[in-house]
Amino acid sequence: MVKRILLLILIALPLHAGDLIGMYGDENIGTSGAQFLKIPVGARGIGMGKAFTAVSTDGSTPFWNPAGLMRTPGRKNIFISHSEYAAGIDLDYASYHWRKQNFAFAISSSVLQSGDILRTTEFHQEGTGEYFKANHYALGFSVAKAMTDRFSFGSTFKLYQENLDEYEVRSVLMDLGVLYFVGLGDLRVGFTVHNFGPDLKPNGSPPEIGYGYTAPGDFQSFSAPTSGSFGAAYTWLFTDEIGLLTAADFSHPADSAESFRLGSELALGRSLQLRCGYETNKVEGGLAAGFGVGFQRGDLDLQLDYAISDMGAFGTIHTLSMDIVPLLDRRRARR
Repeated sequence: MVKRILLLILIALPLHAGDLIGMYGDENIGTSGAQFLKIPVGARGIGMGKAFTAVSTDGSTPFWNPAGLMRTPGRKNIFISHSEYAAGIDLDYASYHWRKQNFAFAISSSVLQSGDILRTTEFHQEGTGEYFKANHYALGFSVAKAMTDRFSFGSTFKLYQENLDEYEVRSVLMDLGVLYFVGLGDLRVGFTVHNFGPDLKPNGSPPEIGYGYTAPGDFQSFSAPTSGSFGAAYTWLFTDEIGLLTAADFSHPADSAESFRLGSELALGRSLQLRCGYETNKVEGGLAAGFGVGFQRGDLDLQLDYAISDMGAFGTIHTLSMDIVPLLDRRRARR
């Protein structure tokens, strides 16, 4: 009976996701705001080409699939991630989670800092000498529940704020996730809906736009950057210490075309992991690679990860992340 219920859920969620998040592919390009919320975090997931919906069971789980909180290697995790983008833009992410027998909880925060941006006008195209900033913030709270030893679901509630010069955008958005272990080795499937919520709109009134032009009375609203992903993952064991994790995701965002994501991770024991990935349907870029190193220091189990991803005209993006697990809380299970 339980298997039938789980199967119906896994089938029904993808079928109704299109109605839920209003996806229309290429026709909606550029129609959503808060693009900051779509930027991936965690070097492991990025290094695997973002094929991480069914894989995420580390400290970055609140971002990728909150249902994975029931499968993390430790009952407590501290996770930090840093990405360097073009033009001096930095993205920082941190999370802390704790897990009980049937429930898990997490708090997370992410900050994108633009640095100083030179203000330009129609008559001062080289700059007025003044500067402004475009910073983004998100604070999340996640909860997950294990329905059986194979099936879990979770959700993340996010407070989002965007500061663009003197204007602000604020909203409350939500992520939903499902993770199911099929029972054949470690084969599992996952499904997520990200950034579901109301339309986004700046506060205040639009600025004056010069003589001869009539400024609109109010800002235009934009939809949230909602997206849905369905993924599967499986580990091929060669020896007790060497295994190849393979993963595939189908991503369907509301404001751009669908894409397939493929990723792999070769684990040489717990001390070294080599990763690569690729995302299709990209005009530029799409390739990613990285590695991870695991070691113990005192009473802590540490995992350091690095990823490099190709962003085409924006160059290469470097990401570093660290997962910290107290040894006394670590569950001896393969990630």
